[in-house]
Amino acid sequence: MNSPFPYETYAENELFYGRIEEKEKILSFSSTSNNLVIYSKRRLGKSSLVREVFRENKEYLFIYCDMFDITSKEDFASNLLHSLANSIKGDIKIVLKRLSKLFKRVGLVYSADPQTGKLSLKPDLKALSFQEMIEEFFNTIFELSKKQKVVIALDEFQQISTLKDSKIDAILRKYIQENYDISYIFLGSKRHMLNRLFEYGAPLFEEATSFQLEPIKFEAVNKYVSSHLNISEEIVKYIYDLTDGETKFMQHIFHILYVVHKRKEISTKLVDEVVLEIINAKSSGYKILFDTFSQFQKKAFKALSKYSQNIHSKDVLDEYNISKGSMQSALKQLYQREIIDKENDIWFIPDRALELWGRTLLN
Repeated sequence: MNSPFPYETYAENELFYGRIEEKEKILSFSSTSNNLVIYSKRRLGKSSLVREVFRENKEYLFIYCDMFDITSKEDFASNLLHSLANSIKGDIKIVLKRLSKLFKRVGLVYSADPQTGKLSLKPDLKALSFQEMIEEFFNTIFELSKKQKVVIALDEFQQISTLKDSKIDAILRKYIQENYDISYIFLGSKRHMLNRLFEYGAPLFEEATSFQLEPIKFEAVNKYVSSHLNISEEIVKYIYDLTDGETKFMQHIFHILYVVHKRKEISTKLVDEVVLEIINAKSSGYKILFDTFSQFQKKAFKALSKYSQNIHSKDVLDEYNISKGSMQSALKQLYQREIIDKENDIWFIPDRALELWGRTLLN
């Protein structure tokens, strides 16, 4: 049974819903070749959003590049060139001919998907240095932008800050400031790492406008879900609040309700059972993560997952047998590891399923 609630893949076409205002904002920046930094916690659907915006708008050459697993500056440059080769659509022989005229150093070879057998083009980057790959990428998109607007989306962009002595942000600044019809969209889920790349004094300072992505509006969620499930608005709101509007978590719940429980009356009790099923499925991975915490970090995490606020109160500190100083130190360490986050002086766990796991199974 095909589900209208994808949660492990990108939502596209009729499976993508909501985000009307966000789409318009992204297009307004791209149409004038301005740049955006889009931040949200993970699992809110920012990658699906950007991909969907430019799937619908064919006048743009859209280059989407995921930087999540890069470990070197060479990986960064290689990802750019691979993404460029895969972004130009059409007959593969025509695309090969077009790119071959533009590339000066990079060769192209055919590559077949082992599952579908579909042919694509793969850059041959042997013996090329980082500098040569970067120059090849930007010289090529500069030429392409003379005939078509170009949008480059760099997902999980904050990962470049983990690369030592690469100075990728300074190198990018040089190319971004060139006067071509190109818009750059930087996406990230680790806020303080991403912010540091664009803060005062950093090479990319004032090179892009910040845009924090919020959860999909409840009204859009309710309209879409109720068109596929026999479910009351109250239950949809219960799920929305329970997941804190986290798109992937909501989609996972709705998927199970659709595939397994579609013929049942959907109640809060049934929703709670589905949520527990999801949390239990994630439990082994969460336990491995939890075991990497120090004793004080474990206490701080358990307290935060249970109480959310007032965790420095005497009652909470006594319950977990931890001093205020140790609690503050442990929270700071968890923050540095990106396990927890802070907004308006309030600590919180950005992964809602992890928070509910801690609340349900640790307390």
